[in-house]
Amino acid sequence: MRRLGRLALVALLAGALSACGWQLRGGSGGLSLDGQAVQVVDEAGSAALRRAVRSGVEGAGGRLASGPEAADLVLTLHGQGSSREAVSVGVSEGEREYRLRYRIDYSVREPGGEALIARETAGAERRFTDPAGGADQRRSREAELAAELRDEAVQMLMLRLQAL
Repeated sequence: MRRLGRLALVALLAGALSACGWQLRGGSGGLSLDGQAVQVVDEAGSAALRRAVRSGVEGAGGRLASGPEAADLVLTLHGQGSSREAVSVGVSEGEREYRLRYRIDYSVREPGGEALIARETAGAERRFTDPAGGADQRRSREAELAAELRDEAVQMLMLRLQAL
């Protein structure tokens, strides 16, 4: 009887866990590039962005194409940028809150030249407080956040690409 109760509890917990969608964490949410070949044209000149986008294409189920003749889609990275602005100053001396923004300008076309997505921007932003430790700590925190924001913007770009 006790063993039957444990089995029922395990079955109930397994059902609840599968119902909450935990197994889908990190998944594409049902969207996929379905093996489409994507050529990434980097006009932005950022190796880190190029690596993140190429990784995103492969993670979304696509393949990387070396040229337009082998591509189903041509993704052009026109530019990228980030900005920081102070959004508030605290009562304590030197305590500030900043907003960090990151953007990627891109377009998507067919290899023949027909535009599928005219030039648009994917972006992300985050607020952070000035960390203790001065300017060096703030720059270090900004660099970490910039990498996170770049990855978020790339995810948004991949979702847009997968929806085609």
